[in-house]
Amino acid sequence: MSAKRLAQNSTSATAAIALLLLCWCGSARGYNGDHLEQLKETKNCVACDLEGAPLGGLDLRGGNLEEANLINADLRATKLEGVNLVRAKLENANLRNANLGGAKLEGADLRRSQLVGTRLFRANLENADLEKANLERANLSHAKLQFANLTEANLKLVNLRNVDLRSATLAIADLSNSKLQEANLNGAVLVEANLSNTTLKEADLRGANFGAANLFRANLKGTKISTETILDSKWLLVWELANKEVIGKDLRRADLSGANLEAVNLEGANLAEANLEGAYFFIVELRGSNLSKANLKESQLVYTKLGNSNLNQANLFGSDLRHVDFEKADLSHANLGNARLTSVKLLEADLRQANFTGAIFNSGNLIAAKWRLVWEIVTQGGEGLDLREADLEDANLAGANLRNARLFDANLKRANLENANLERAFLSGANLERAKLEGANLEGAIGCRTIRPDGTEGDCQF
Repeated sequence: MSAKRLAQNSTSATAAIALLLLCWCGSARGYNGDHLEQLKETKNCVACDLEGAPLGGLDLRGGNLEEANLINADLRATKLEGVNLVRAKLENANLRNANLGGAKLEGADLRRSQLVGTRLFRANLENADLEKANLERANLSHAKLQFANLTEANLKLVNLRNVDLRSATLAIADLSNSKLQEANLNGAVLVEANLSNTTLKEADLRGANFGAANLFRANLKGTKISTETILDSKWLLVWELANKEVIGKDLRRADLSGANLEAVNLEGANLAEANLEGAYFFIVELRGSNLSKANLKESQLVYTKLGNSNLNQANLFGSDLRHVDFEKADLSHANLGNARLTSVKLLEADLRQANFTGAIFNSGNLIAAKWRLVWEIVTQGGEGLDLREADLEDANLAGANLRNARLFDANLKRANLENANLERAFLSGANLERAKLEGANLEGAIGCRTIRPDGTEGDCQF
């Protein structure tokens, strides 16, 4: 090939590459510059091409962007109150902290858009597509979302009070800690949705589908359901307890884990062996109830009334028991480990063998001196303490450090001292009849005249 022909081919190739680069640069920007200028000057740009346009912080209130292409557009903190965005394309758009109060977004495509902290008060989003959109902490109070698609949307901490979600799809959506008071969810689909800690008080749930939804601590007080409402049996029971008269109801072995029963009257109910782990019992009436062997691990019982109730062998590990009335309750063998027991009433409560390991007490507790002493020993240690003639009968002191403690003539009858450290403890004259000493360290302990677990009096050495 001639040098001239090669030069011509090289020139043509260079021109082609330059043309391709020019086209690529234009497409990278995406939006139409003239359309952008028109919008800034008039606030009106119907069906304009503004893909990826930098619109953050602009004042577009009352504007008209109907059917505009705003895919990937930057609309952060933009003022969009009352703007017309009907059928606009806003896929992947960034609308963080924007103000869309009263905006018209019927049929808009907002898939995977960023709406964190966005104000959508009274906005119209009927038939809008919000699949996988991020609406965390947004304000959608009184908004219209009828027939909207919110599949897999992030709606955590969202204000949805009085919102219209009739026939909307919220499958697999995360609505945790959101507010849905008085919302209309008639016919909505919430299959596998996360509604943990959500407030649904006075909401309309008729015909809604909550199949496999997570309603952990969701407040269902005052909600309306119908025969068409789909609720898993567990949450249907929670709804009944929250909305119907249940005094004295038999709930033995019922699964109410994570149930929100705020202000419910369960006086005299039979909840023996029930699973109440993580349940929310704020200001609940449970006087005279049977909770023997019930699992109340990490439950919330603040201001609950449990006087004269049976909590024998109940598991209250890690529970919040502030201001609870346990007066005359049976808490024998109950597990109160790591529980928050502040300002509680435990007068005349049966606390034999109750486990106080790690429990939090305060000076406001009304509790017999004997049991306060037990709590002090297991939580603060009893090494070297002077416990002469102390009444520790039926006390649960498992694992307690009583090294060098002076327990002369102490009453330790039936006390649980398993794995306790009693090294060089002074146990002379102490009563250890039927006490549990498995795994206890008794090296160097002195036990003259001590009554042993089998009822016999031993010599001075263990």
